[in-house]
Amino acid sequence: MSVKLKTLFISTVSFLLFVAITIFISYLVFFRFIANIEDTGVNNSFRTFDSIIDREEQGLKRTSLDWSHWDDTYNFMFDKNEEYIKSNLVNQTLQQLNLSFIIFLDKNNKIFYEIDGDVKDREKNILIDKITNIRYKKFFNPDKIDADTGTIYAYDKLFIISEAQITTSDEKARSNGTLVMGRYVDKDLMNYINETSKANVTFEGLPGNSHSLSEISISRSYDNINASRNTKDINQESSILISMSIEREAHILAIKYLKIFGSLYIVALFMILVLNNLILDKYVLKRLKLLDDFIEKVRKTKDVSLRLILAGNDELSKIAESTSNMVAELAVANNDVKEMDERFRLIMAATKDGYLDLDLGANRLYINKEWKQELGYTSKDESGLFYEHFSKIHPEFIEYFSNNYTNILNNNAEVFEITYKMIKATGEIIWVSERGRIVSRDDSGKPTRILSVAMDITERKRYEEEILFLSYSDRLTGLNNRAYMEKQFQILDKDMSSSYFIIMGDVNGLKLINDALGHKMGDKLIYNVSNEMKKICDNKDIVSRWSGDEFIILIKDREKDYVENLITKIKDACDSIKDFPISISIALGYAEKDNENRDSETVMSIAEKRMYRNKLIEKKSTRNAITSSLLRTLHEKHSETEEHTMRIKNMSFRLGRRMGLPQDKLDELELLGLLHDIGKIGIPEQILLKPAKLTAEEWVVMKSHTEIGYRIAKSTPELSHIADEVLSHHERYDGTGYPNGLKGQEIPLLARIINVVDSFDVMTHKREYKSAKDMSYAIEELKRCSSTQFDPYIVEEFLKLLQEDDKDGQ
Repeated sequence: MSVKLKTLFISTVSFLLFVAITIFISYLVFFRFIANIEDTGVNNSFRTFDSIIDREEQGLKRTSLDWSHWDDTYNFMFDKNEEYIKSNLVNQTLQQLNLSFIIFLDKNNKIFYEIDGDVKDREKNILIDKITNIRYKKFFNPDKIDADTGTIYAYDKLFIISEAQITTSDEKARSNGTLVMGRYVDKDLMNYINETSKANVTFEGLPGNSHSLSEISISRSYDNINASRNTKDINQESSILISMSIEREAHILAIKYLKIFGSLYIVALFMILVLNNLILDKYVLKRLKLLDDFIEKVRKTKDVSLRLILAGNDELSKIAESTSNMVAELAVANNDVKEMDERFRLIMAATKDGYLDLDLGANRLYINKEWKQELGYTSKDESGLFYEHFSKIHPEFIEYFSNNYTNILNNNAEVFEITYKMIKATGEIIWVSERGRIVSRDDSGKPTRILSVAMDITERKRYEEEILFLSYSDRLTGLNNRAYMEKQFQILDKDMSSSYFIIMGDVNGLKLINDALGHKMGDKLIYNVSNEMKKICDNKDIVSRWSGDEFIILIKDREKDYVENLITKIKDACDSIKDFPISISIALGYAEKDNENRDSETVMSIAEKRMYRNKLIEKKSTRNAITSSLLRTLHEKHSETEEHTMRIKNMSFRLGRRMGLPQDKLDELELLGLLHDIGKIGIPEQILLKPAKLTAEEWVVMKSHTEIGYRIAKSTPELSHIADEVLSHHERYDGTGYPNGLKGQEIPLLARIINVVDSFDVMTHKREYKSAKDMSYAIEELKRCSSTQFDPYIVEEFLKLLQEDDKDGQ
């Protein structure tokens, strides 16, 4: 076989083999890479769909629970009154609640009343049958008060349904029916789902319950991905098939570029093949001279496209053949490098990602043209780009960026990924994800060159932040919700060095407003209170809605004075709300993390107890009924007047505040001022109201009122925390008091304060068995009994308070 034929045969086989290998590698690397990206996109589309449907279900669940646990709805199931129907069961209600129907079922699952908008009877019957299945499955738990929410597919429509047992607002009455609310996935919602998931979503009904729930089935055509997955309906049966059609943009674009590249590639290889044969034929007779000239020409011109072929089968032809093959291989290699470089540039241009080549030794940075245009770099050389690049890092991330790069340079890891913000030349702020590798090190192992790719992930971050906000925010007030606060508490509990306060608040009168004026007015109250809190609290304070009428404020790294001042401001702000027919107030309690209370649950428990104690002295609170009842009994039996009780309460509170007592102690002091003599309700009236001096036996009975009051307080959970003070308020500082003869600091501080204030009020006001003393007498008596009957420090502070009142009166 001639050299020409051999060369032609070898070239043709090499051409075909090289094409086959190139196609195989392209398929393995490029198309599988695109397929992985598409699979990730399909999973994201399904997750987005699930998130939207779950959000719709939760909103519907809240609405059904609100209606089904409403006393008016419970009563309606007995008498089907027209007032309820006219007020609530009209088509406008469906529009306001974004519902397709509302159905009331009696205990036998028969329709009691319905308002069904445009829902057809056959669709409604299917829905009721499936809801009946739910109730059958709850046979062993008929008193469940939560709502069952989910989807139902009927007559080519996907319905979102919520079914809840009807009961009273306190959830104690046995259910007398079922409330069913639902809407179908209409065109607007479908458009939103399609736009958000970037897919065309459709639904189908499936028979039986034998399908896999979580597996996604994917099939591909040239221009579309068809994915499907079945999901459970409200009966927990896998009866709904979700199908998505997603355009294969990346695949189509890849095919286009590969066709162009393949055509050029084959043409180039074919031209090389033809050129080799022409050279062999043309220069077959020019042996030594041609060989020498060829080698010299190649050396001088560095033109690797030249070819030399010498006929024959001797050493010269072999040298010529070897030389030509060598030059050809150089040409192919050079062409491959150019093509790889061109392919890389095309990919970078298509994605607009940044390619960074950092030379740490020379402080030089190469950045591809697309990324420079995207961020607006102005430096002309790589040294300038080095400094300009780092100047574009957002100020908030400079320290973070520096620390991460320091870790990259000091660790042995070869690859890294960091996320940070950058500022474009236009002033726009974007999120950037940078992935890179250390590609070279010096003799000591220190990195000298880093290659990385930067990607704009602003849209992804925005979407993640939006989802996070919806997950951790209260829909009515815009405050953080309970889930967010529980996450914060988990973080705090892991950090043993953290320092914080928790304030717990409960709006007084919300149930009264809901019952009397409706839930919209109640929502308005919660909204107004939350706005006042947001205006008063510092930006660093975390304010959240804990439950219906309860709020939580988390305050980190602050002093107690700030917390108590904040509580005062919030109370004053709530008292000033005038948009309601009844006065508005809020009960507040706080607690601090300290050495004894080291976890958030304990701190919360203490704050809650103090809040409920505060409710005892709040006139607008229902818990005040305990205090009011005891005081009414005392005033009816004893000559003690309500004015005397309020004087003790107010004066002791002012004295406590002057002494710097914390808010929780001031709350206890107010309550003690009201109830310190509550034990007198157990003293016989002939002794209690006797105008003359008591006998020794009668005095023993009279003194027992402290022990009676102690037992009353101890047996009342809401008052047990002041029981010791009630017992000790007649103890004397020198130890001669009763009932236990306590002395000095052994006597509870609040009892010592009440002793001073009560004695002063008794001296300066008229009683049935004595006349009032003037102010100067009472002051001298306090001074005389200081250190014997009274705590000298408390007497000193009380006298200063009287002097201030005297100056203000003048």
